[in-house]
Amino acid sequence: MLNILLQRKARTLLNTLLALRGWRLAKNLMFAGVGALMLAALYAGFWRLLTYLEGVQLIGPILSWKLTSMVLLMTFSMVIVSSIIISMTTLYYSFDLKFLFSCPLDLRDIFMDKAFETVFYSSWTLVLAILPYIAALGRVKALDAGFYLAYAGLMVPFVLLAGAVGILFSMLVMYLFPSSRTRDITWLLGSLSVAFVYVVFRFSRPEKLLRPDSLEVVAQYIQYLQSPTAPYLPSWWLTKAMTAYSAGRWEAFGFSALVLFLAAAAVYTVIYFVSGRLYMRGFSGAQSSPRFKGGRETLPEQRLAQRFPTWRVPLTLYWKDRLALGRDARYWSQIILIAALISVYLFSIRQLPLDSADLKSLVSFLNVGVAGFVVAAIGLRFTFPAISLEGSAYWLLKSAPASTAAIMREKLMVSLVPSVAIGLILITVSNRLLNADLFISVLSAFTILTASVVISVMGIGLGAVFPDFKVENIHQLESSYGGFLYMACAMGYLGLTVAIEAWPVQMHFAQRFGRENPWDPAALALCAGVFVLLNFTALYVPWKLGVRNLERHEI
Repeated sequence: MLNILLQRKARTLLNTLLALRGWRLAKNLMFAGVGALMLAALYAGFWRLLTYLEGVQLIGPILSWKLTSMVLLMTFSMVIVSSIIISMTTLYYSFDLKFLFSCPLDLRDIFMDKAFETVFYSSWTLVLAILPYIAALGRVKALDAGFYLAYAGLMVPFVLLAGAVGILFSMLVMYLFPSSRTRDITWLLGSLSVAFVYVVFRFSRPEKLLRPDSLEVVAQYIQYLQSPTAPYLPSWWLTKAMTAYSAGRWEAFGFSALVLFLAAAAVYTVIYFVSGRLYMRGFSGAQSSPRFKGGRETLPEQRLAQRFPTWRVPLTLYWKDRLALGRDARYWSQIILIAALISVYLFSIRQLPLDSADLKSLVSFLNVGVAGFVVAAIGLRFTFPAISLEGSAYWLLKSAPASTAAIMREKLMVSLVPSVAIGLILITVSNRLLNADLFISVLSAFTILTASVVISVMGIGLGAVFPDFKVENIHQLESSYGGFLYMACAMGYLGLTVAIEAWPVQMHFAQRFGRENPWDPAALALCAGVFVLLNFTALYVPWKLGVRNLERHEI
């Protein structure tokens, strides 16, 4: 029966590809081309890094393999975390599960089908991202095509083992606590895991790997390079297999490959038989709804609506979104990830090797672009999906006595305050750590304030241009065409903003260096005019396109 389910997925993919015509085909080819360019850029960067490491005398080859083991360990950890988060949706809340349960299919076959789906969704982006590194490693080590074939074959049990951790975790948790609230706990634990892995990796300062002089004894450094990196995890088994292949030690390669495949086969055999006893109870409990604990107290929104009757519609919409944010752990658990991101960001700023006041001020100005990217990335998680996450309940908003623009304005106000707050925190604390001068501090704070507003408006507008009310997982929105276009527009806006302000900043540094009459009023007026035009365009065009598209959208 399992082969029938797998054939169903293969035919679905094939039919989707064959159905691409006209603009849809052109759009897919365009985004595939952009993705290929990004992978090529990653390949060039990894190739330069590995070439430098390989050229280090005596320890160069060991150094590159040590870095490879760390990269594979990080990939294995991220696949585990991703599978913990995604498995809850695919195994217990996928839209086609009720249909599958109504078919004459074995319960364990349905579970395994969804388990393989979980592994795919939790690993494909990470596998794709690591591909340029492996290609660069093979080129630097002068390995043949067989190396890449061997790597591709060994990645199958590698990702299967990583995904099995999340699958087993979700299955056991849902069996022991069969309730829809268990999903909230899983989301919270997943967010904590991502934050922990991210913070520990950055605070371990991996840049020390390139600084052997930072260790007091060279022998300690060589011993560190030769020691196994998590020897009992599949990441080290894969590293040993790749190292053995490059050295032509075929027995060692075969042994490591055999261990990987046998471990994957053993784990999924256990999962197959255990799922027959545990899966149905967890699925049945997941379909229940938490009991509503309502009250008759007057809400703050009600009191404001009584005092300001014209605000009744936006206050009602805000009340709905406030309850949704509080009840769904997918949203508020992300605060943990945002806190980890801010901590790592400020830690990285503090570790910059800058010894000049002017250089610190220059970095503070350029930091506007990096902080803006962080705000845009957070907007991709919260602001851009705001319209689509209404889901099948969007018809309620459509039939409510509220205009489309009013609905979008309320969505904007919900996400605008945290976006502005995060941008200002990143810039003000960074300026404080770098001791930036007054002009740069004021300019960067004003710029990030404006950019946060524009990026939030852009997120709501483009989210309305590309709505998807049938999406199951928020990650599908982030990796969609609309999400890619939103990030591309945000990056283009930030790049143009920094380029426009570079001229006044150049005049500022010319004055600090003692040049006479460095300020050009005509140039300042031109920069101000272009800045206003850019922001007006970035605010007006996405917003109007979003309003127009939602007004024409049919339920």
